[in-house]
Amino acid sequence: MEIKMIKGATGPIYMDALEVRKAVFVEEQGISADLEFDENEDFFTYFVGYVDGKPVVTARTRRLTDDTWLVQRVATLKPNRKRGLARELFAQIEKTAKEQGIHNIKLHAQDSAQPFYFSMNYDRLGGPEMEAGIKHYWMLKVI
Repeated sequence: MEIKMIKGATGPIYMDALEVRKAVFVEEQGISADLEFDENEDFFTYFVGYVDGKPVVTARTRRLTDDTWLVQRVATLKPNRKRGLARELFAQIEKTAKEQGIHNIKLHAQDSAQPFYFSMNYDRLGGPEMEAGIKHYWMLKVI
């Protein structure tokens, strides 16, 4: 898999991230596009994984504090799940974070995604919260 990244909401890599997010969150999970695509798009760095030149997995990141990144909108197209692609994407996100002096990765995981994050040594922080009608948990990993 080839992984590309772009800071800000412009260009083909960003558009590829939107394509994956739309397929997963809007079309598959039924989340309103108004909730999925927000006013903060330009403040994030987008990571997109490509297989055979096609975007299949994505996530966005931004700095929360001097040593913490927030990761959001993690999505893998359905035919490409269970192939280790999101894990590979996270390895790149964590590598890039370390290179920038980041020591913590925080995210708001859908309930169904918790086993995936637990398998990568994320810890749950507190009880569930509802977001877009789906139960989520704050999770953190020290890298």
